[in-house]
Amino acid sequence: MMKSIIVKIAAFSACAAAFSASAQESQDAQVNLPYGNFGLNYLSDRISKAQNDLYGETGLNFFFDYYATLLANPYGGESQATNYNHIMIYGLTADMQKIAGWKGAKFVVSGAYNAGGNLSNSIGNFFSVSEASVTAGGMFYEMYLAQTVNLPWDDTFKVRLGRMSMGDTFCSLPAFGYLVSGGIDANPEAIFSNSPFTGSTIATWGITAQYSTVENLSFAVGLYQVPKNINSAGWNGTNFTINSNDGYMMLAQATWSPTLFGEDSGLSGVYQIGGYYYGGYDMQEFASSGSRSNAYGFYIQGQQTVWVKDGNPNNYVAVWAGAQYAPVTSVQQMTWMAYAGLQFQGFVPYRPNDGIYISWLSGWFSNAYSNSQQNGASYESVVEATYVFQLNNNISIQPDFQYIMRPYGNTNIDDAMVIGTQLLVSF
Repeated sequence: MMKSIIVKIAAFSACAAAFSASAQESQDAQVNLPYGNFGLNYLSDRISKAQNDLYGETGLNFFFDYYATLLANPYGGESQATNYNHIMIYGLTADMQKIAGWKGAKFVVSGAYNAGGNLSNSIGNFFSVSEASVTAGGMFYEMYLAQTVNLPWDDTFKVRLGRMSMGDTFCSLPAFGYLVSGGIDANPEAIFSNSPFTGSTIATWGITAQYSTVENLSFAVGLYQVPKNINSAGWNGTNFTINSNDGYMMLAQATWSPTLFGEDSGLSGVYQIGGYYYGGYDMQEFASSGSRSNAYGFYIQGQQTVWVKDGNPNNYVAVWAGAQYAPVTSVQQMTWMAYAGLQFQGFVPYRPNDGIYISWLSGWFSNAYSNSQQNGASYESVVEATYVFQLNNNISIQPDFQYIMRPYGNTNIDDAMVIGTQLLVSF
């Protein structure tokens, strides 16, 4: 069984690599053919043209994102298994200025369909091995109005109101979206276990305000509704009511986006510091009969390009790192989470748009949570390496490797190796 899993995953990844390399090598010969790159370029061009035509005629822009993973753990964990899952997000953005003359306003509505299981249930680890391991089924996702105001002194102010995901605005860096592990893609996972933070594909009523200065500083605050069933398997996003017993989540974040040594250096960066506070409902304390009605936490993280090849801005090296702290140990599962990584962009010959990503993350469980577990829970660490074959601007395939140390902080579970592939389609 284990040998069969390894052969299947290896064959899938090898086919993806051969497919991408063949497409690149024959690019010059195919450039004038309508079905170059095995028809993917033609398909992408047709879809992009349809999007542009729709926007030009109506002010509406259709978008579609698809994330699919095929992963297996041929070694380690509580048991070995192979798992497929996917996230599908689709919707429309309405340019209200183009449609109704409402300057600076946009309206967004979207839905999602998720399917598949969670390989981490077989491994028995904390940091989910796939970003696509979310609530299964069809659901109503986001629906909000965004208003941007350009101020006379060139600063901007933006307000969003409606049903939104917290992860859209808070606690995310650009590199996170290219990883496969749900431990850090697209928001570091500890914030989900320590608070009612939401990411794809969960949205609730909320309001955010963001002020951006010409000095590359921005400040964001948000207030969100937290229904009691937000993390239940039956959540489908169609209950729009606001009840008196709902909880709430408040977030604040400061962001600095500098370009070191001048705009022409290409050494761009993003640095964030933020915090959250939530409450409004009782939470059972770990290893205790007591309860608590609120908690809070903090995070700091940054991403920086550290090297760019002269004359080729698509060939560069970037680094990122961050940490989260949740001090209310009686109800917050993970007191500390730390993470770091490297991005090598455009280093593979004849593959100028491909990227190599290497990441590390660790999470330390709270003492109260550890004491509530039969075998205790100390820390879990994950190392990941992934290669992004960028087939064209809209489609990529990623062979992926993960090594999980001390699953769920339990020394009785063997370290686990995960191999597989992710497919991304975005329009």
